[in-house]
Amino acid sequence: MELDRYDKQILEILTHEDLNLNELSERINLSVSSVHRRIKNLIESSVMTGLKRDINFEKLGFSLHVLLQVSLNKHDSDTFARFLEELENIPEVINAFLVTGQAADFIVEVIARDMENYSEILLKRVGKIEHVVALHSSFVIKEYKVFNCSGLLDRV
Repeated sequence: MELDRYDKQILEILTHEDLNLNELSERINLSVSSVHRRIKNLIESSVMTGLKRDINFEKLGFSLHVLLQVSLNKHDSDTFARFLEELENIPEVINAFLVTGQAADFIVEVIARDMENYSEILLKRVGKIEHVVALHSSFVIKEYKVFNCSGLLDRV
């Protein structure tokens, strides 16, 4: 998909701010219907996956944010699919990445209310999934939003 300056402005603004269609329309000097159509096209072409709102899990009582490295003893698509199906049954798992170049096979993003809650998630749920052989936790101290969308879009 070829992006014009309005598409790039929409992407730049939406990566940093939560604006409704009216506010976005005013910012880029396009009609609300044009902005809506452009967003719909960006989503349909898979440039955007939707208008996702970030959730502040800490405000909901989840004070721990963990990046969990998970190693499996079997490496095939069926094993990976079953592992991901099991993760979907753990509501505190908010993201998962199949990775290479690491000692782990997956990096799993987990939120927890406290250390006791995380221990239960780690030992009684994730650790009990078939073929899991190693778990290594990294606790997020602070998250920084560093995505420079305009710099990236200048290269498109």
